[in-house]
Amino acid sequence: MQDFRKFLYVLPFAWISLTPMPVLASDNDDAKFAEYRDSLEEGNPGEFWVDDGEELFFTKAGPKNVSLEKCDFGLGPGVVKGAYAQMPRYFADTDKVETLEGRLITCMKTLQGLSDEDIQEQYLNIHYLNAAEEDSRVSPLSQLATYVAAQSNDMPFSVSLEHPKEQYAYELGKKTFWHRMGAMDLSCAHCHAVPGRVLRGVELPIMTDPRRAGKVMGAFPAYVNKDGNVRTQWWRNERCVLAMRLPWLKVGSEIDAALILYQVKKASESKEEINVPGLKPRA
Repeated sequence: MQDFRKFLYVLPFAWISLTPMPVLASDNDDAKFAEYRDSLEEGNPGEFWVDDGEELFFTKAGPKNVSLEKCDFGLGPGVVKGAYAQMPRYFADTDKVETLEGRLITCMKTLQGLSDEDIQEQYLNIHYLNAAEEDSRVSPLSQLATYVAAQSNDMPFSVSLEHPKEQYAYELGKKTFWHRMGAMDLSCAHCHAVPGRVLRGVELPIMTDPRRAGKVMGAFPAYVNKDGNVRTQWWRNERCVLAMRLPWLKVGSEIDAALILYQVKKASESKEEINVPGLKPRA
């Protein structure tokens, strides 16, 4: 197991080019790929995560034997339509900026009465374990997040920076995105702010470009074909953090919220609409 984890840390750099490379696919190839992806959208397996997440959302659970249907995602208890489009955001009851997954965990504690140990055992253990590539084990937390996120489909992101803690989170996310760190002395920007860089044959998205950021962030949670699993915005950031050989990115942590807020804010400038679950060959 230790050798396998070491393999996971080293593997991403077997295919990454840290200097710009030409994109070999022709415009005709791109058109064929887009047509292929459109055809897959008609039978997106990620829809099962929406359905299963909805069932979990309305199922009574925890010591208090209540569902999550009264969870307040920022628009009032029980209001899910449009909530994801305005997250991460500041919540007065916790006095912090929370992601969708972070807020779900908060509601599990306050509404259902689950302890940190309960949440770790029932939700987070599998959520972290299945973060390995090509792991198809299902995370209930991802199912819940996919259901709630889907209720903002066809809406653009519209996050706020009005509260001082939202402003702080944004600046922290920006600092983290551009800061060189870890054993590889890399930043997020090394791969996602330089045009033409390629990873495993796929051109990396430029997350400083609002239009590209809008399409990427608006597609997550997304069904990833190579994994047979739905992945959230947290997972996408975690895979990059892992490749940089940094410690695991804790779900709902300050850095998790900051990185997502920075990227979602950039995405909001494009007015690209959310389309969840997205569908990706790999991510």
